[in-house]
Order: sequence, then C-alpha cells, then structure tokens
Amino acid sequence: MAIANGIDIITSSSIAEPCGISPASVRKDLAAYGEFGKQGSGYNPEELLGVIERILGIISPPPVVLLGAGRLGRALLEGGIPGTKYRFLGAFDIDSTRTGELIGGFKVYHASQMSRVLDGITDFIGMICVTPGLAQQAVDLLVKDGCRAILSFNVEPLHAPPGVNIRYTDMPFEMDLLSHGLKTREGANEYD
Repeated sequence: MAIANGIDIITSSSIAEPCGISPASVRKDLAAYGEFGKQGSGYNPEELLGVIERILGIISPPPVVLLGAGRLGRALLEGGIPGTKYRFLGAFDIDSTRTGELIGGFKVYHASQMSRVLDGITDFIGMICVTPGLAQQAVDLLVKDGCRAILSFNVEPLHAPPGVNIRYTDMPFEMDLLSHGLKTREGANEYD
C-alpha cells in the first residue's frame, strides 16, 4: 500500500502496528537478512519489497498448473491471481466436455495430456479445484509429473510422497473463524 500511495519512507512502527508486533521485532527480523534502511530514518518501500520478495523466493515465482476447470477453476482462470506475480501455465480436467475449452485465455487440456503439455517442467505449483472425492487422483497426477508444491481447494485428507508439500484452502474453517470473530466482538449477542 505504501508504494501505491506514493509513500517514500515507511517505519518499523508502521509495519509492526497492523501485524500486532513490536517495531523492535520488525527491525530484528529484517536485520537477520542484512542491512536495510537507515537507523531512525525508516525504509524505502520499493527496496524493502524487493528484499522481502527475494527472501520469500517470489521475485519470479513458479508457474501455477490448475487441475479442475469447473466453476471454481473457471473463476480462478478468468480472474487470475491479482496482486501477485503468480501466473497460470495451464489448465487440466478429467471431464472431456471441458477439454479444448478456452477459459481466461487458457486452453483446457485433458488431464491425461499433462506430461506432454508441461514437457519436462517440474518446478510449478499445482492447484486442485476438483469434485470432492477426486482430489487424491489429482495429487497423484501432479506428483507423477514432478509437482512438489500443491494448493488444494478440496479439504479431504490427501497423501503425497515425502518432499511434496500440500496446503489446503479450507473455506468452511475460515468462515467459522469469521463467525466466531463476529460473535465474540465486544457487545455482540445477535447470534445467541
């Protein structure tokens, strides 16, 4: 936001406050990766963003391969992943009625063509948006093609070999957290 708002200098206090941590923690954490800013003067937001992107490894992040071009997959392909440098490389589905369809500028291929389309690319993030009950099959397909990082919109337990990282986007859990926050805010009682 600082860059978008034309702010030239940000302080450790302005970084710390929204995170609920101390300015000293911000300075200490940043110092672990090198020298940034000038003591008492703050940080140049563009330089700091570049350093953080380098630390996180997202200066040029791996491409994203989508498996499951149904409603959610379609929405993701059409909307992209705004505010990030992540880009879709391709879309795959096991439903042959979707094969060949163009969604958000991406041709949907049958999942059986993944190896051919990826052509040896193994450094990618697999994104699973499939019908419940088919997510393990999707993981197996991605792993077979060398994928080591998977984001699943399916919350069913998934299994992968060691070295493959699976993360879940658990919408019901997030909704529960939000609901709890509404119920427990000061003076709230409309859900009792």
